Amino acid sequence: MWRDRTNLYISYRQSFAHHPAKKPRYIGASNGFSDSLSQPEESRRLISDSGGLDDDGDAIIEMDVLPPRWVDVQEEVTELLADIAQKSAQLDKLHQKHLLPGFGDEEVRKQDESVIERLTQEITRSFHECQKAVQKVELMVHDAKQQGGVSSGDETMAKNIQISLAARVQEASARFRKKQSTYLKKLRGLEGAANPFERSPTPVQNPYTDPSLMESDADKSFSQTTLMQTSQRLRGENDAAIMQREREINDIAKGIIELSDIFRELQAMVIDQGTMLDRIDYNVEKMNTEVKAADKELKVATNYQRRTTKRKILLLLVILVAGLFIVLLVKPKRHASSSPAPAPETPQQPPQSNEHPSDAFPRAFETVYRRKWRPSLAPAARSKWVDPDIHR
Repeated sequence: MWRDRTNLYISYRQSFAHHPAKKPRYIGASNGFSDSLSQPEESRRLISDSGGLDDDGDAIIEMDVLPPRWVDVQEEVTELLADIAQKSAQLDKLHQKHLLPGFGDEEVRKQDESVIERLTQEITRSFHECQKAVQKVELMVHDAKQQGGVSSGDETMAKNIQISLAARVQEASARFRKKQSTYLKKLRGLEGAANPFERSPTPVQNPYTDPSLMESDADKSFSQTTLMQTSQRLRGENDAAIMQREREINDIAKGIIELSDIFRELQAMVIDQGTMLDRIDYNVEKMNTEVKAADKELKVATNYQRRTTKRKILLLLVILVAGLFIVLLVKPKRHASSSPAPAPETPQQPPQSNEHPSDAFPRAFETVYRRKWRPSLAPAARSKWVDPDIHR
């Protein structure tokens, strides 16, 4: 079993002595605020430099904030379910012992029957308390919202706690109801070979119906039929033993009906949780699809990134080739449009004169050269052009 230390902590908080005459805890700078408060919250230390101690050496522990009230409800439901599990195990042993055939031990059997009846009522009462506790969480949240002292995060947490508690109580009630139904059938001698005219009709199966609800409805209808048969037998028989047995069966049937009602009420809360889980599954599948698409896009981007350098080099080569091609096209046009170069001047021969220049050697050499290579006129031709009057 667990120990509740809440009251002890509350007494510690109430007995905490504040000393307003002393200097405040967080005064350390000249402006009245500590340097740690000016720092970001992430870089602030949990314990101050003084180790969380006051001037007189007393440890300072702030306990002004208590957990929400529905945390206590969760602990209460957990304790009730643990008690139910313990009593259910004890009740199972008594059921097995009571179903065994006995001879001459009527007093012992009556004691066992009384214990079985008491445990059954206590377990059923505990399930009712669990149901009220689960419904109490919603009322607490509603009151806190009216007072304005609850945030959206706390409200979501309270709703999740309520759904979780409802699922736990529903599971425990379904197990106990099934055990009680089996015990009731064994008491009535209906271990699979029952008379079809005495059993109640099973609800029509619907593929869209929850199997657990169908089983609950079947147990409930069977218990109601058992109650009707018990009332009919009590009208015609007055034997004390039979009345005791029928009363026991009647109590078990009523307990099964109550458990079926609790199961159905808690089922409405669990349906909301199932809807939330469906939405979560859909979001997970959608996220998986989006992640796969993002993976493909990343692969394409990686390929583009790898080919970027090659593309840049190819682009540079294309630009160079285009530039050289343009240069080749423009260069002949410049030669065609430019003016023609002037013709080289022919060297002029110096005029011949009878005067001999100062440099006689080249002139004589030229004369000799001309005389050497220049053909002379024939004597006939020279005589042809001779003027007869010259020698006159």
